[in-house]
Amino acid sequence: MRESYIQRTIVKKLKKAGFLVSAHSAPKGFPDIRAWGPNGRAIVIEVKRKGKKPSELQEIFLQKFRDRGYEAFFMDNTTDIDKIINQTN
Repeated sequence: MRESYIQRTIVKKLKKAGFLVSAHSAPKGFPDIRAWGPNGRAIVIEVKRKGKKPSELQEIFLQKFRDRGYEAFFMDNTTDIDKIINQTN
């Protein structure tokens, strides 16, 4: 699967679940997807195609978001997001 397909699918699922989503270009290292959902949930997601990993800078930014209380994830498929959406804080 292409990274763009994975990202588009994740964005569609988040929007369907009621999240406000931004997947526009962002500063280098920032997660590909930023989403704000019901009850104040804030999620950031770095997307890669299967077999690829985030760069060191991307890992640093994911950790910085976690340190600030955001849910921060790396995804290389279109199904992991379903579990995340169904979690409650």
